[in-house]
Amino acid sequence: MARSGIRYEEVKDAAETLLSRGLSPTIQRVREVLGTGSNTTISDHLKRWQQRLAETPLTILPPAVPETVMAALEAFWKTAVQQAEAAFDEQRAVAVQTVSAAEQARDLALAESQQACDAATEIRHQWETLQITARDLADRLLVEQERRTAAETAIAAAEQRAQAAIATVAQIRAETEARVAQLETALQQLRTDLEQQRTEAQQRFEAERQRGEVNETRLMQQIDRTRQEQITERQAFAAERQDWKNREIAGQKQQEALLQENIQLRTTLAVAEGRQDALAHEIDQLRTLLQQVEARHLDAVRNAETLRGEWKAALADRERLQQQLANSAAISTDPAPPAEPGKH
Repeated sequence: MARSGIRYEEVKDAAETLLSRGLSPTIQRVREVLGTGSNTTISDHLKRWQQRLAETPLTILPPAVPETVMAALEAFWKTAVQQAEAAFDEQRAVAVQTVSAAEQARDLALAESQQACDAATEIRHQWETLQITARDLADRLLVEQERRTAAETAIAAAEQRAQAAIATVAQIRAETEARVAQLETALQQLRTDLEQQRTEAQQRFEAERQRGEVNETRLMQQIDRTRQEQITERQAFAAERQDWKNREIAGQKQQEALLQENIQLRTTLAVAEGRQDALAHEIDQLRTLLQQVEARHLDAVRNAETLRGEWKAALADRERLQQQLANSAAISTDPAPPAEPGKH
């Protein structure tokens, strides 16, 4: 009976670990791997593991196996057979020693001779188990080769996708550069038009300002002349009125003449007042013209502000396209993540 201290799974894992290292799973080696356990318990678990290996059906290799895989399998099989033969020779030497001891003690312990025969049978069974293990390892090698082939196929597909992505990025970069060139040309044309319009507006404003100044100077001069004429006429009217009064005092005969002169003076005053009204109307017209000039100046300023806003929008579009181009260039320089081997 196996002790409860060492479980079968632990002995099985230790035996498989020894096989993966190319060592025969003996009782002593299993105990060294586990670090504990009795020889009897380990021996029982090893027998159970070997029986299960013997009962496991062998995997039939496919008919179309590549030569490289067959060569690797043959080399692996030869190595496994050599290891199995070495383990068998070692166990056989132990069995020979046991049989020799049993023959020497045949008369004293016939049971020990039977145990030696059982040990030889167990060694032969172990050798068969090693053959089964070697076949199992060959099957595993074939599976790993198939996984490697699938991984290489996945890598090739990933490389094709990476090439397609690089071509797409190149196309996007070319389209972006063409668009940027178009925008730069349009921006340069817009700058030229804006500068020309600003110059023309400045010239129109300067011409209107000079014309307004000339009109204002002429208007002031005309107002001064009219004012001086009014003063002169008033002085003349006062003198004439005084003369008329003197003439009225002088005699009734000159009354009609003075009255006629008074009528003439009133007519002259009416004409002067009409001239003053005309001058006031002309002043109003000049003020209206000045307001129109100021309104056109404001329109020119607004047009300049509108053009400045369009220019800023064009600059913003250019910066956005340059940022997209930089992002596209960054994506094109990032390497594609390698496919992990062995994953399907």
